[in-house]
Amino acid sequence: GNIMYCGQHIKLPKLGMVKIRDKQVPQGRILNATISKEPSGSYYVSLCCTDVDIEAFKNTNNQIGLDLGIKEFCISSRGEFIENPKYLQKSLSKLAKLQRELSRKTIGSLNRNKVRLKVARLQEHIA
Repeated sequence: GNIMYCGQHIKLPKLGMVKIRDKQVPQGRILNATISKEPSGSYYVSLCCTDVDIEAFKNTNNQIGLDLGIKEFCISSRGEFIENPKYLQKSLSKLAKLQRELSRKTIGSLNRNKVRLKVARLQEHIA
């Protein structure tokens, strides 16, 4: 069977119609699909499409220089400072806390499974 996209569903061989929730609508002709399952239980399908029209940006002839630093995240040639977002550090300390929680649980218990899913979801978010 071939892969087809229609509205909120995608038709996959062997699986049939699968409901999808995504903002991006596949364009052009779908060549193949790769389905992967994350440890958190989510399924992802990546589609390989051909004959896709990509809109090119208009040329404005404006130039800007960007300096990526360690203390400041980014400084533009106009003198604008962009602060360093601390998302990763926050997520990593949260992950460490969850992994400590997980290591204290009894292997095979329901509560351990709940924390395992939390860890998997956070790892997915970090990735």
